[in-house]
Parts: sequence; C-alpha cells; structure tokens
Amino acid sequence: PHDYLFELWLGLGGLMVAPIFASTAISIPLLLDRRIRLGQAVLCSWQVVLANPLPLALWAALIMGLTLLGLATALAGLVLILPLLGHASWHAYRALVDASGWPERGGASAV
Repeated sequence: PHDYLFELWLGLGGLMVAPIFASTAISIPLLLDRRIRLGQAVLCSWQVVLANPLPLALWAALIMGLTLLGLATALAGLVLILPLLGHASWHAYRALVDASGWPERGGASAV
C-alpha cells in the first residue's frame, strides 16, 4: 500500500516555500538596483508573480532543480550555478519590471 507521505510532504513544502519565492523573486534585484523600501519591493515581487504565475513557477522549479544539482556535486556545482541563477534573476527583473519611477542606487549599474 502506498501512503503518499512523500507526496504530502512535497506538497506541504511547496506551499510553505511559495510565499518566500513570491516575496523574493523580484525584490532582491529590485532592492539592489533602486532606492525603494523593502515593503514596496516585496509588493512589486508579488504583483509580478501573480501576473506571470506559470513562467515564474517554471523559474522556481528550475532554481530548485539546479540547486539540487549543485548540492549533488558536493557543492562544487554551486560555484557555477549560483552566479548563473543570479544573472538570470537580474535579467528576469529587468524584463518584468518598469523601475523607471524609482530613483537609482548610487554607484556603477549593471547592464
């Protein structure tokens, strides 16, 4: 008999991590790029996730899979995967958010 305990734990884990992903998917690059309050950045991230649920669900699954791949290689793979994920997150933010209404942060800006 199959008790579906693994599937239950996987589903509950997904429900617990979904709000964290929705709060940080866009807010971290936004906070690095613009002078904006944390609450505004989190709200913007939620708005983007709710407006694009399927692409961002795929993005969350890719983050999870690539992170697991990096962990499976005794953390050596994370040396390549984390900068790749950071770079891709930056481009996702730039493609999904019109941040022209907020002041830029000082210093050099990334392209």
